Amino acid sequence: MTLAQPQPGAQPQRPIITVLFGPAGSGKTTIGRLLAQRLSAGFADADDLHPPANIAKMSRGEALTDADRAPWLEAVADRVARASADDRPIVLACSALKRAYRAQLAAAAPGRVRFVGLAVPREVLIRRLAERRGHFAGPGLLDSQLRTFELPDWASEPPPNTLIIEADQSPNEVVSRIISAIGGG
Repeated sequence: MTLAQPQPGAQPQRPIITVLFGPAGSGKTTIGRLLAQRLSAGFADADDLHPPANIAKMSRGEALTDADRAPWLEAVADRVARASADDRPIVLACSALKRAYRAQLAAAAPGRVRFVGLAVPREVLIRRLAERRGHFAGPGLLDSQLRTFELPDWASEPPPNTLIIEADQSPNEVVSRIISAIGGG
C-alpha cells in the first residue's frame, strides 16, 4: 500500500484550500478575509508572494508575462502545499487567471483545493479599481487581465471543486453565496 491510497475505512480528504480567483478588482482579498472568518480558516493573499520585480512592473501599469508569473506561481503552489501538509484550512486570494495556473495550484495539493471564481461585470471592476488606493495593480492592468482570463473548462475543472459566483453584491452577500455553494465548507 502506498501513502497515496486511503486506509480502509478512512474518510476521503476534503478540500481545505479555497482559492478565490478572478481579475483585479473582483474582490478576492475583501471576500477572502470574510470567507476565511466564516470558515474558521487562515487567509493568504498571493499578491504578497510577488517578487519585487513583478510589483514594480505592475506599478508602472505593465502586464506580467507567463515568464514573470512563473516564480510567483511556484511560491503560491508552495504555500498551497504547505497548507495541505499542515492540514490547515486556508482561503487564498489569487488571480489564477489561466487554467494552467489553476492546474499548477491544484497539483500542489491533489484533492485538497477548490476554486471559486468571482464574476464581476467590467464596469464594476473599473469603478472598484478607480476607487482602490495603495495597491500596485491599478486600472491600467484590467484590460490585460481580462484578455488573459480563461473561464474554467468544466471537463478538467469540474464542479464542485471549481465554481463561478456572481460577485457584484456586497462582500457579505457574496460570502453567503459561496458558503451556500460549497455546502458550508
